[in-house]
Amino acid sequence: MKKLKLIYNPMSGSKSFKDDIDLCISILQEGGYEVSLFRSAKVGDVEKHIAKMSDDIDVLVISGGDGTINRAVNILMERGLDIPVGIIPSGTANDFARFLNIKTRDVKTACEAIVRGKTVRADLGLANGQAFVNVCGGGLLTNVSQHIDIDFKNSFGRLAYYIKGAEQIANMKAMPLRITTKTEVIEDDFYLFLALNSSGAGSFDRLSPDASITDGLLDFFAIKKCPVIELPAVCLKILRGEHIGDPHILYFNESYVKIENLSDEERFDETDVDGEQGPDLPIEIRVWPKALTVFTNK
Repeated sequence: MKKLKLIYNPMSGSKSFKDDIDLCISILQEGGYEVSLFRSAKVGDVEKHIAKMSDDIDVLVISGGDGTINRAVNILMERGLDIPVGIIPSGTANDFARFLNIKTRDVKTACEAIVRGKTVRADLGLANGQAFVNVCGGGLLTNVSQHIDIDFKNSFGRLAYYIKGAEQIANMKAMPLRITTKTEVIEDDFYLFLALNSSGAGSFDRLSPDASITDGLLDFFAIKKCPVIELPAVCLKILRGEHIGDPHILYFNESYVKIENLSDEERFDETDVDGEQGPDLPIEIRVWPKALTVFTNK
């Protein structure tokens, strides 16, 4: 019987996963797995547990949001443990799981996908050497998850991001950036930038309509500075997935990009990696091709 480790974050999202643990274990056991549990009680628990986890674990399953998945994957990569990872999306933002066609808080479907055993060898991103499963970004809105009260976020879900984001929009300022790829150098003012592995971030799931997690490329998306009166129309296009080709949008696919802050304002140096604080600019973002085996419902 294969050994499966289930790690869950009881504070993720609506905190409802604890009510579904029995259902989850039942499906996994009936699917032929010997299940052991680990409950994350505080920040750092996930990393510490995986760092000491037995080498005979065949499958690792994580219940949480993108941030929890990120922390788990980084420790797996550090240890060199090449085992399949199952995701039970229970956080506020579950963009990577959504791309795998696993819906938030649909524990039954997520567990059944693991039992079916269909996996994909997925790319990861690297931001100054730090792995990310879904996104690395900077600028407007990208650090909302870092500065939002956990209880407020868990109470209001996605709406909490929009409320906090509205506060930033009122004081938004464009960042002068130098963006270097393998083929060109771009200098301009931007409100935000995102290097995406999947099709979306922050529940905006049409940012990169043709995204793939197996093509060895990241999808780079950025909003250029524009007259404020034109910004609502740009945002509407983004929501509809009709923004590719808009003159205010920079979009390309690359395996490498370097981003530098051309101003003296240190606040522009901040980045976000899967909802957690990332390395400061300058930052070099690369693809780590087919680095992670993950269960998919596609």
